[in-house]
Amino acid sequence: MIIESKFRKLFCIRMAIRLFLFLLIFSFCLNGLRNPDETTKQSLTLAFIALSFIIYLSIDLFKDFTLKIMENGIEKNSLIFRTKQFIAFDSISSVDRQKTRLRSTRGINISDGYHYSILQLKNGKTLIISPDNFENYTEIIDAIKSRIELMHVA
Repeated sequence: MIIESKFRKLFCIRMAIRLFLFLLIFSFCLNGLRNPDETTKQSLTLAFIALSFIIYLSIDLFKDFTLKIMENGIEKNSLIFRTKQFIAFDSISSVDRQKTRLRSTRGINISDGYHYSILQLKNGKTLIISPDNFENYTEIIDAIKSRIELMHVA
């Protein structure tokens, strides 16, 4: 049975908002460069700073991926570059679970947080699978763990 990862709706909405803001500010910057009389230098400078900040926030988009859990391994597809990487289940040394929490500047927990999983590979690399991105996170992790256990039994 093949299990494909599904992005959360909030993840897609977040990406759409970033794209919309980027295009809006980018068009403002282009318009300001074409018609310098209409905009002041200060507002154009602020627009370039905002554009740079949105680009900085979008760098994580290059790290995003989809997963396809198959019988003999995991197929990881890069979201932007569409590169494929195959991870065999026998190359996974462990599946660790960690928890992240949002904290204020005073160190007070803002939320209870959520758990995410880290696949430790035998070549020293890691793969982080987070429920913040995937709607079917528990199904993915359960499938990976069960197939790793089958590999160790056989």
